[in-house]
Amino acid sequence: MKASADLRDRESDGELPKPFDIQSYEGLLQFPRIPESTIDTPSGDRAITEPLVDAIVVPTIRSGGDLLSAVKLAARARCHLIAVYTNRPPAGLAAILGRFPSAKVTVLTVSRQASHRLLDLGTSLPQGRQSRAALDISRKRNLGALVGRVCGWTRMLFLDDDIRKLDAAKLCSAAALLDHYPVVGLQVRKFPDASVVGHARRLTGRGQEPLVSGGSLLVNPQLLNGYFAPVYHEDWLCVIDHLREGEVAIGGSVGQRPYLPFTTVERAKREEFGDILLAGLLWLVHSRVRKNADGARPAAGSDYWQEAINPGFWKQVLQQRADLIQDIIARLTDMNLADPLPFSSLTAAAQQLRELEPADFTRFTEAWLASIAEWRGQLSLLPRIDVPDKARAIEKAIAKLGLAEVVRTHELRSQSVPPKQNGRIGGFAAHWGRRGGADRSRLFRMPSWF
Repeated sequence: MKASADLRDRESDGELPKPFDIQSYEGLLQFPRIPESTIDTPSGDRAITEPLVDAIVVPTIRSGGDLLSAVKLAARARCHLIAVYTNRPPAGLAAILGRFPSAKVTVLTVSRQASHRLLDLGTSLPQGRQSRAALDISRKRNLGALVGRVCGWTRMLFLDDDIRKLDAAKLCSAAALLDHYPVVGLQVRKFPDASVVGHARRLTGRGQEPLVSGGSLLVNPQLLNGYFAPVYHEDWLCVIDHLREGEVAIGGSVGQRPYLPFTTVERAKREEFGDILLAGLLWLVHSRVRKNADGARPAAGSDYWQEAINPGFWKQVLQQRADLIQDIIARLTDMNLADPLPFSSLTAAAQQLRELEPADFTRFTEAWLASIAEWRGQLSLLPRIDVPDKARAIEKAIAKLGLAEVVRTHELRSQSVPPKQNGRIGGFAAHWGRRGGADRSRLFRMPSWF
């Protein structure tokens, strides 16, 4: 196989660009006509009588107030909201939920100390610097996918709490595409959640068009064939086989709350491995989709990723990554950029890059392919439950999955704002505020998980 010899300089005369020169992966996405919503907007006068999706899953590490937009959406769309926190819910969450008594919410907490075979399947994947943030988000998204699978749900929305401009009408239209595609993305176009290097590249005017993001992703859990591995770009890795099969549709666009990407050099270091890994894998998909469009025979399942376990391929990818970072630094220097933070982040990324070798990526890919086979095998053995009440179904699914020691359910039924007791909010909020010792100074102003 000679795919690594095809890493071209530019896209001309039928040649393919280098992995980091591809500015758009639109060729891997489907853009069907988005069905018109049956919900009147913007007034919302027409009543919604059936849930627009089976559940909205919000994995989060932030304060209760940051859940507000998701609660509003769930209440309007008559969807069950599953909020997933680490170890304990934040203080003040009950008060937020009390403002929307019609919202049906189940709060789950995932123990950081306990483990589960499927939930933590990817923890053994070899990577030099595993991000605690990537592990946290992967576990929560895997939990949502597993619960949806066991419950027999076919429409689930993964939603980050910093996503904006998603209303019931837009959700209704996008979710209808799940009748034809297992994965439907809502793209963030104005401020994409790119890597630190990606944001630095955007400063030079050479930003990459958005792909899809786990922050606003509709899936059919019965058809989703990947899992969220604990590596940066875990969402792309989860759906990459669907991308190569042309099974990922775009159902519209959403907004995302802006953030400051260059506040810590550690973020650049944590992202470097995953950014390189997915650039290489997506290039392989992109190149073969291009070739198949010319009539070439597509590679079969286990043969498809053979080049991804070729050290020579990753040697070229790593060299091109080094060239990219140096090019960005040079361009920003020529622009007389006054802010030193992007340079610090790029220097940190380059330092991390120098510690990586082709063998790191071949070992990871081989282990990932084995774990995918295990994941799919285990999914076929999972029990199914048929419980109409979503809250009870979630509890039963957690029990059937053997997650009782890892996941705790905190069902907050419709309620009003609890009264104050001795100057404090009583009930749930006071209980978890005392136990959690919530530190609001660290509960945000960075993007999801970083």
